[in-house]
Amino acid sequence: MQNLNTVFDSDGDNTAQSVITQSGRLYFIESSNKNAVDVYLQFFDLKVANVTVGTTVPKLSFLVPANGAMDKTFVDCPIAFSNAITYACTTTATGGTDPAVGLALNFGYQES
Repeated sequence: MQNLNTVFDSDGDNTAQSVITQSGRLYFIESSNKNAVDVYLQFFDLKVANVTVGTTVPKLSFLVPANGAMDKTFVDCPIAFSNAITYACTTTATGGTDPAVGLALNFGYQES
């Protein structure tokens, strides 16, 4: 495996953001949630301009527990995205509501 590219976001919120603006593979996610409620990390296989958070159906949605963390690794079987890797953090699995406190996020990926 080649070296991974990484992205850090200290304030993940309900605004669609790019991990990568082209096709790629996601190898790991690390997240920290300082909110008193659960937050969801939604992923879209679309460029940012094509995502309307709360309307566009995510490819994946991961729960980040209240006052907790979520770490996922996909080293043996990375998650493939055909168009782009875009994400947003919301208070429901497919919704658009902004968490009170943004999540701290780290992503590891490779271009396709």
